[in-house]
Amino acid sequence: MDRLQRLVLSFYREDPCIEAELEPLLDCRMSRSWGSIRIECVDQEHLEEVSALLKHLRPPLAALGLGRQIVLRVPGSLQRTYPMDVPFHSDLFA
Repeated sequence: MDRLQRLVLSFYREDPCIEAELEPLLDCRMSRSWGSIRIECVDQEHLEEVSALLKHLRPPLAALGLGRQIVLRVPGSLQRTYPMDVPFHSDLFA
C-alpha cells in the first residue's frame, strides 16, 4: 500500500462502511505529479469501480492540497480526469 492509499484509508478509519467501499482502491497504484493525483486501474471495469469512489477520494486529498485533479487511467488505453473542487465545511477541520 502506498502513501496516498494509506492517507485515504486512514482518513476514513473511523467509518468501517466507507473503508469497506474503498477496497477496490487497494488494487490501484497511486502517484502525484504536476498537480494531479494519478490512479492506475487494472482494467476498464476496475476504473468504473474506482470512479464511483471519487466522493470519498476527493475530501482527504483536497484537504491537504495535494492536487487540482484526479486522473484515473487504464494503462495503454483509457484516461479520465476529474476536478478536485470540494467545498469545505467549517466543521471538517474541527
